[in-house]
Amino acid sequence: MPRSITVVDDKVYLEIIQDPKAVALIDDLDAMVVPYAGHAAVHESEVARVRDVLVKSGQLVQGAFLIKNPYEGETYESAETAIEAFAVAKYHALANVVRLLGAREIKFVEVRMSNESANWVANAMLHLPKLGADAEASKEMKQKLKEKLQARMVFPGSPPDTEGATAYLTKRNLQGDQQMRDLIEMRTGTNPISHYKMTFSGTRESASNFSAGLKLAGAAEALGVQLGGKFTKTLESIRDIDIETEINF
Repeated sequence: MPRSITVVDDKVYLEIIQDPKAVALIDDLDAMVVPYAGHAAVHESEVARVRDVLVKSGQLVQGAFLIKNPYEGETYESAETAIEAFAVAKYHALANVVRLLGAREIKFVEVRMSNESANWVANAMLHLPKLGADAEASKEMKQKLKEKLQARMVFPGSPPDTEGATAYLTKRNLQGDQQMRDLIEMRTGTNPISHYKMTFSGTRESASNFSAGLKLAGAAEALGVQLGGKFTKTLESIRDIDIETEINF
């Protein structure tokens, strides 16, 4: 499934495929342009599959600009809300991991923003107009995350189910997260950890998907199609989102 998608009006799609500058855009399976109802010029089966997924989720809407959820197989989020949605999703994934490891409590402590543009953002934005990164976008994002993150989750506690926690990491595409794997290891065997302050990146797994979204926005801009101005501006102002937590077993 593509990392980013835009659904365009059939007339706009026809205009795009007739533009010689659009060849790379239409042929890209990672940043996909989907006609709302018309015939796809290339990758017919892939576009049909994507359209079917969007129909089932109610997201086949003209003008939609969507980013793939890195923690789910075929789930997409509106680009406008994707950054905070994916950071919150990872926090809840961590909460489920520690629940399976027998935690009694996990607390959200703080969220920090790095305000320097990351290389993956800068590279993807070569063809985008400068929207003016500022501290306000970062401040707004920080406030949104504070409002959406559950401040404290309490569990009755249980013996650690390390196999279940490992399986859950795989289910959520987090098997590559070294911090979470180490946490599982520290709950295994004798003298298991009982208290842990953990700060994790809320954007690491999303980076490639955000980059694909920026590439799609840039290519569309070159063809006169406006996409994701707020999404682009926010990513231009944020290098990373770090979420600090405290876990008690």
